[in-house]
Amino acid sequence: MPFRPRKKSWRQAFFQVFLLSNFVIFENLFVLYDLGVCTQMADRELRRMHRAELIEIIYALKQSEDQLKAQNAALTAQLQDRQLRLESAGSIAQAALELNNVFAAAQAAADDYLHSVQASLADTNATAANTLSQARSEAKRILEQAQADADSLKAQAQQECDAMTAAAAQKRTQTEADCKAMVEQAEQEVQQRWQAFDRKANDLLDQYHSTDGLPSEET
Repeated sequence: MPFRPRKKSWRQAFFQVFLLSNFVIFENLFVLYDLGVCTQMADRELRRMHRAELIEIIYALKQSEDQLKAQNAALTAQLQDRQLRLESAGSIAQAALELNNVFAAAQAAADDYLHSVQASLADTNATAANTLSQARSEAKRILEQAQADADSLKAQAQQECDAMTAAAAQKRTQTEADCKAMVEQAEQEVQQRWQAFDRKANDLLDQYHSTDGLPSEET
């Protein structure tokens, strides 16, 4: 007598489908919880980024969202197709198998989304580190340039100050020489005028003595 597999009752098949659906739902909840934790960790890094970097991240997430929408539409179509098959199958065991395929596809879509978010976060961290390194290099370059400009201005000011001091010293020396020459010239003029006055006075006295017959100072 050939062996025939024992057919499951509709209660056993329904209980199997119920356990399978609950297992997949709890597994998806754990995936979404991990995704929420990763999103909270990324918020701090996203607030420190520039607008251009955030636009790139938003664009990448938008593309990922569009892909997920397309996958969701495909899964919805598959689910509707599975429902039609369930209505026409007439077997609870066949329905459990079809639901298992739907849940597997949903799990694969959730895994793909999680991997895409993790990859986006890794790229975001690398971009933030690169931006920070560039900012530090630029700040160092600006400080070095400012120090060089300050040293150049200081040297130029010192040169101008030395030149002005030398010019003032030279001008003072020239002024002192001019003043000394003017004093000497004035003394010479005074001496010359005094000598001329003395000669004229002597001449007048000589003329007076000769005309009036007054005795001279020698007699």
